[in-house]
Amino acid sequence: MTWGDREPVFVQRGRWVYNTRSPVARVLMFASVVGLVGFYLYVSDTGQWSESELRDAVYEAARGLETQPQEVSFGYESVVRDAIQATDQGPGSDLVIESTGDDTGSGAENSAAQDSFEIGAAYLSDTFCMRLSPPEPPRTWDQRSTVHLTVQVSRGDC
Repeated sequence: MTWGDREPVFVQRGRWVYNTRSPVARVLMFASVVGLVGFYLYVSDTGQWSESELRDAVYEAARGLETQPQEVSFGYESVVRDAIQATDQGPGSDLVIESTGDDTGSGAENSAAQDSFEIGAAYLSDTFCMRLSPPEPPRTWDQRSTVHLTVQVSRGDC
């Protein structure tokens, strides 16, 4: 086969297209399809939480919250969000953290002993309940509180 016998990679048929008779063009077509499928799978995987990523992140964040005293300035919700994002699990976005109330009962002996948060992701039905004690200290404009937290995590709603 001489240089003159080789098929061109592109031919003009109204517009420039791959020449299906060229072996180089066939390899390029196959590589383009594989590359696009791979890119789609990468983007779809990194854009949403999986159930295992969320579970691992919540339990790892709970361990992290208990090991060190936590400085609270904007409330427990921001502390929980920061702890989950510090685990480097999942995409970091689409995280849903909702306070479920203060668990107060009737009477002084049933006062709030913990704060509860439901943690989930925008496209997952799986949720986790994270209970933090002691309850969140009162917020003050210019002061930060440091607390030693005890954290309990359970699967499902609070």
